[in-house]
Amino acid sequence: MGNLNDKAAKDKQELSKSISFVGFLGMGIGCVFGASWLIMTGTWLNAAGGPINAIIAFVLCLVVELPLALSYLEAVPMIPLAGGEMIYSYLAFGGFAGMIAGWFGAVVNIILCAWESIAITKMVGYLFPSVKTVGTLYMISGFNVTILLIILGLAVIWGIAFIQYKGVKISTKFQTGTTITVISLVIVSTIVGLTRFNSVNLQPLTIKPMSKGTLSLLVMLPFSVAGWETISKGAEEANLSISRKKVGAAVVISLIFSISMYIITLIVPAGVVPWRDLLKSDVPFATAMRSAGAPIFGILLILAACVGVIGVYNSVFYGATRLLYSMGEVGLIPKKFAYVHPKYKTPTFTIIFVSVIASIAPFIGSAALIPLIDVASFAYIVLWGSTLASVLRLRKTQPDLDRPAKMPGGKLVGYVGLIIALILLLIILIPTSPGSLAWPSEYLLLIGLIALGTILYIFRDKSVSKDEKYKMILGDISKQIIIRDEKS
Repeated sequence: MGNLNDKAAKDKQELSKSISFVGFLGMGIGCVFGASWLIMTGTWLNAAGGPINAIIAFVLCLVVELPLALSYLEAVPMIPLAGGEMIYSYLAFGGFAGMIAGWFGAVVNIILCAWESIAITKMVGYLFPSVKTVGTLYMISGFNVTILLIILGLAVIWGIAFIQYKGVKISTKFQTGTTITVISLVIVSTIVGLTRFNSVNLQPLTIKPMSKGTLSLLVMLPFSVAGWETISKGAEEANLSISRKKVGAAVVISLIFSISMYIITLIVPAGVVPWRDLLKSDVPFATAMRSAGAPIFGILLILAACVGVIGVYNSVFYGATRLLYSMGEVGLIPKKFAYVHPKYKTPTFTIIFVSVIASIAPFIGSAALIPLIDVASFAYIVLWGSTLASVLRLRKTQPDLDRPAKMPGGKLVGYVGLIIALILLLIILIPTSPGSLAWPSEYLLLIGLIALGTILYIFRDKSVSKDEKYKMILGDISKQIIIRDEKS
């Protein structure tokens, strides 16, 4: 066993230990609170049928997601490793379950990379309309694809790839900087907006029955109120001065803070101008600032949204590369994905892999947005639910694992969260439900992505024994793990 431990320690490649607590908050908040607060307000108010229903929907979203987020409060400090959900599921249910959780986690982050690369072109297109028409190459589903938009999208993708290639410390500093910039501009604009706030503009408070309005918006929110789980992928790279418990707490703080900011950025513009005037605006907050006689803040908010989009891309790109790295390390996909650059200590192959896939998006443009968003929503629920199920399972199978923090509410909160996750999955999968995938394109996309993950699993590295895999990927934590005879 001593030789096995020595070989595992030698084979396991070390990631940098440089992410601070502020860096984790920047990662989590920056990923959730990107640009939706600027471009989606009108859509949210329209779906909800008024400000009151919208606020209730956001509160319900917190209620729905909080039990899932609380499971990370226990999971992250218990298993502070780069693989996040993949490692939790791997330990709780075996190799194939780990592949499913890990692959869906990678898929949702790659999808978001593609989505954000298109979103940044839409923001720039609002500031400079000519980029949407000059140099048009072709049209897809009525949307122009221009050479300038393609160049801009590729510049974002490969610029972030270069930053993350150079090292996680640079990446998290960049993320923290973008998050602080966005929040600062939002706070200043909110203060300006409050000086022009008139409660009369909130009337009528609702034009839809409360149940219909809140549910209509609630099914849309998981896509926007997502990304806080990215913190779990960085747990292995936490600065040694940070307690594991604080890393888990950063997940919950990011969720609560981001939803609070969403509510503020929804209500303020609805109080500056009559809220129904915002329904057809591409950038409602900026429109409200312009209508209130403060156009400079409208421009600053659009610039903030551009920064926010880049920040979100940085976070989800990080999440995708760390999941694929860890899946390669533990032998769930080909070993090449676990390669770490000898100087920068970053997973170089996965950075290139994710960037190449994301680079397809600028060539498709806005036509790709809706199918990607719908499939991403399904993947998020699988991801969050897998962590909650793993936490409950590991309490039985690995009771001796060190747990610096435990999920508040215990089994009751856990099982309630699992029921919520199951209901959300059924709403997405059942064709007759209001939140179902589009038939047949989005179902085929989902099936295709699952098939691709299965193929990678088939060609995984099979040369390492189960015991050696545990020790190689888990390091010192493996000493706490009871090795079982299940197949990986």
